[in-house]
Amino acid sequence: MGRPAFPHLARRGNRARRPAAPSGGVVLRPHILLLSGLVLGGAGGTCVKLFAPNHLMTLELLRWFVRPVEQLFLGVLFLLIVPLLFSSIVTGLSRLRGKTGVPGLLATTIIYMLAVSISAALIGLAMANLFRPGDGLPAEVGRQLLALHTPHFPISLETLVPDLRSANGAVMLMVFISIAIGATVPMLRKHSGRWLLTGCEKMFTVSMKVLSLVARFAPLAVACFMFDFTVVFGWNLLIYLGAYVAVVVTALILQVVVTFFVVVWMRGDVSPFVFLRAVQEAALIAFSTSSSNATLPAALKVAETDLNLPGRIARPVLGIGTVSNQSGTTIYIAVTVLFVGQFFGKDLPIDRQALVFAIATLAGMGTVGVPAGALPAVATVLALTGLPPEGIGLVIGMDRLLDMFRTLVNVVGDLAIAVAINREPAVSHEEPVLARRKSA
Repeated sequence: MGRPAFPHLARRGNRARRPAAPSGGVVLRPHILLLSGLVLGGAGGTCVKLFAPNHLMTLELLRWFVRPVEQLFLGVLFLLIVPLLFSSIVTGLSRLRGKTGVPGLLATTIIYMLAVSISAALIGLAMANLFRPGDGLPAEVGRQLLALHTPHFPISLETLVPDLRSANGAVMLMVFISIAIGATVPMLRKHSGRWLLTGCEKMFTVSMKVLSLVARFAPLAVACFMFDFTVVFGWNLLIYLGAYVAVVVTALILQVVVTFFVVVWMRGDVSPFVFLRAVQEAALIAFSTSSSNATLPAALKVAETDLNLPGRIARPVLGIGTVSNQSGTTIYIAVTVLFVGQFFGKDLPIDRQALVFAIATLAGMGTVGVPAGALPAVATVLALTGLPPEGIGLVIGMDRLLDMFRTLVNVVGDLAIAVAINREPAVSHEEPVLARRKSA
């Protein structure tokens, strides 16, 4: 039996110890502040949408305060992605045994991510077939939605493969380069390898320091995101697409409750409730930003600080997960394709659903980790299954809301896999000599 995954957390149902508040006053936990920003921003935006959606003050507030805060917050997070990705993967992999630890970790990570993606596709298809949300959408409403929201995406299998010239392709290329360097460091001479490792450690430390400063403004940014969303989009579409949204969200909840809880509890030997309490901060940031890439800094902080995972496991797993573990997107693709088919009266036979299952599973392991990144993949799957690609216009008005939910699931899935892998015997718990500090 390996050492516990969470030395400071209680096991299977026992309550985790929480640090006592300073005697000088009550200190609110970060997730409470983020949740407060989420609620206040959503409530304020809803009120403005109802009473003054087009008022000059509303437009000026969005233009000169809300959106600049959003852009500044996301800009800083995106700037942190490259140094954090590189330093986290290199330092994490270099601490594994050179010839067995790195291949074992990579193989175990890919197996877990594929299994989670397969589970997500099965849950999505089952929910769409069981509740058939497309049957309840009136034809007249559907025609209006198609007339208002009909985007044009390139329809080919190439849309499922990230372009290396794009931002997401660059992130994926950075992951591959970091993996190669991290696996090579233990084979270098001690002096050269230690110099590179020390530089990466300093880069990671500085990036996390910057993140700690940015995190202080996260509640304000979250409030701005929710205010902007509710003012611009409102909740009107929920009246017509309520069944579709309910099926997608329920499937996402099942992915967390069934798949991730099994992974965390049965494989990671950690209580699911303890796990959920620990990941709240990263989950709320994922929900508000709708970007797995932008949430990477917060996820790394949660993994090493709140979950107490070793860096050699958490850093490479979460780095790879930003481009290879999008199970929420898998569910979204599966449900949306069947929803469009049901609306047009074209129920997909079992062979076409098998095609949806295969493509959704693979797309969930390489979809763009940015807002609306799944839409081109959905349009491609619609075309490949013989459905009209313009059917994506039925749901594009609700994509931002569902993007928030599925990004939350994606990030929680990365952390759940990291918890489970930390307990796997195939991953060495010893650090190579290169990673150890010289004794005084």
